[in-house]
Order: sequence, then structure tokens, then C-alpha cells
Amino acid sequence: MNKLYKEVSALSRAGEVALGVIGTILNVLFLIFMTLAVVSTTAVDTTEMKQMFEEGIVNEDPTITAEDIAMINDGIEVGLDVFGVLGWVLVGALLLSVILSIIGVVKVSKNKSPKTAGILFIVAGLLSGILLLAPILLYIAAIMCFVRKTPDHLKEDPFYQNDVQSTNQHL
Repeated sequence: MNKLYKEVSALSRAGEVALGVIGTILNVLFLIFMTLAVVSTTAVDTTEMKQMFEEGIVNEDPTITAEDIAMINDGIEVGLDVFGVLGWVLVGALLLSVILSIIGVVKVSKNKSPKTAGILFIVAGLLSGILLLAPILLYIAAIMCFVRKTPDHLKEDPFYQNDVQSTNQHL
């Protein structure tokens, strides 16, 4: 009988757990992709890139001046620097998002504090982006954490409450 109560309580939040895990996996994949993109961008040799871009511009428009080319090269350099800094900020936000979503999944899977897990899912979704698939899944999991209630017959059951259950096992 005790095992049945544990299974019912674990299954009551299966949807939130599944959405949280899928959102976390998508965030990890996006984190890996962004890290590789930022590392490859910061490691690129700008002199070769400037030469190739300069040759392409001169071939398209032979009337372009050296000042225009220098201005374009400066713009490319600034753009790469800005992407490098913003990319690392995004990587940090994604890493924090992954950590928060993992904590949220753990909290909701143990069914200890689904409201806290919902808040963690929302913050994780905001940190990982607004309109990507992973944050949308995390938002749905958060809404489910806030809306779904624990069945009353399970709230009153001493086997459902983790604190009571752990104290009974030590006796």
C-alpha cells in the first residue's frame, strides 16, 4: 500500500517533469551551439577575413576608396568584438537557465514545492530567450505547476508527505 501512494504522488507531476526535462535538454543543446559559435568567432583571424571581404568589395565596386574600405574593416572588427562580448553574456545566461531548470525539475519531481519550481521555470525561460521552443516549454511547465493542485486525499495521507514519511522510517 505504501508503494502505491509513492507511485501516485510521483505521477501527479509527470507532465511538469517531462516538459522541464525537454526544455532543459533543448537549453543544453542551444548552450553548446552558442559556446561553439562564440569560441569560433573570437578565435577567427580578422586579417584574413578583412582581406577576403576587401577583395569582394573591390570586385563588386572598383570605385570604392581606401577610406571606405578602412571604415568597413573597422565596422567588421567592432561587430566581431560586440558579438564576442554579447555571446559570452548569452552563454552565461543560458548556463544559469540550465541550472535553474534542473533545480526546478528536481523540486517538482519530488513534489515538495511546485510553486517554487514554477518560479524557477519562469526565470529559466526568461534567461534562455523569449520565443524559442525551450522557454515556451518551461513556461507551460510553470503554468502547470501553479494551476494543478495536489489531490485532497493525498494531502491528508501521511505517506504522501515526505517529511512524515522520513520520520516514520527512522522510528
